[in-house]
Amino acid sequence: MNSEKDYVYEVETEVSQLNENNILKPYAYQILFAQLVEQHLNNINLNIDFTLKYSMAWALRSLSIELVKPIEVCIKMYASTWYSQRRGPFFRREFIFRNENGEVLFQGSSFSVLLNVEKHTIYRKKELPFLFNEPIEDFTIEANPTFKPNLEFDKIAERKVFNSYIDYLGHVNNCRYGEFAYDAFTDEERQNLARLKRMDFYFLSELRNKDTFSLLKTYDGNKLLIRGYNNIKDNLAFDIIMEFGE
Repeated sequence: MNSEKDYVYEVETEVSQLNENNILKPYAYQILFAQLVEQHLNNINLNIDFTLKYSMAWALRSLSIELVKPIEVCIKMYASTWYSQRRGPFFRREFIFRNENGEVLFQGSSFSVLLNVEKHTIYRKKELPFLFNEPIEDFTIEANPTFKPNLEFDKIAERKVFNSYIDYLGHVNNCRYGEFAYDAFTDEERQNLARLKRMDFYFLSELRNKDTFSLLKTYDGNKLLIRGYNNIKDNLAFDIIMEFGE
């Protein structure tokens, strides 16, 4: 049986994922990660068709990405991913994207949970209802599934959830959160994207069709923090941290 690390996948960026300065938009990294994991789960028989037999689906709780070389053009990349750890209900997964010369472009970790799609509850039992590989404890970066900033945020916009945002689980797809954050960027912040070093996405609660939410923003040193607050349910929807280098 192949190790998860033996699988390598070819992925490409698209013109629509580049901004007017020819820099890859932040949420494009989310899309590339999603494409990688979808291909990989198909290969190891843990995709949505399989988990739905047990009334379950994978739900992403956090995604951390370290940018080693900023992507400034449409290129072909070679990516790999592997399950690295389980802590309580959180399943950690590593990933690495390389160029054709084998140089690392970006890498990181995600934390996911198994969600019961009928009850919308998180699976917390130690024993899983299906066979699962042993973790490969080779970690790419420091990462955690939760984050609780003690900062003051300023409200900058109010948005509404539309039909096109909703995915197969009936809530806003996580990649949309990255789009919302990018919409909150100023002209100067977009110009600064070549200095982006790390992104952390925390998915705290669901946004559903017809929900309204506020976008809030603050800085903590060289970190830009963008928060989504669900106005209907009166709770936090997401926190996103963009860390910039010198």
